[in-house]
Amino acid sequence: MISYQNHIFIDPQNCGSSIGYRLSINEYERKDKPTTYSTSGYVVLTDCSHQIEWDFSDENAVDKIDAAISMLQEFRKKYIETTKTVSKLNN
Repeated sequence: MISYQNHIFIDPQNCGSSIGYRLSINEYERKDKPTTYSTSGYVVLTDCSHQIEWDFSDENAVDKIDAAISMLQEFRKKYIETTKTVSKLNN
């Protein structure tokens, strides 16, 4: 089995909020049949008392990853716009 993982703390001063992933190639040896392989992939989000583990192990995984990235990019853009608006309102 081949596996990859990485994990970073995005807010270490506040309960250690973090994001990480685990990705692996699984091998299945079957009697009298060729060996088959599958992919297991998970993104893990944590904060003080919660953990969310997104499963990206099915055939639609790339579409799900693209949708998640797109939403995070949209959130980033809107967050920047909103903080600029708040800054103007406070002046």
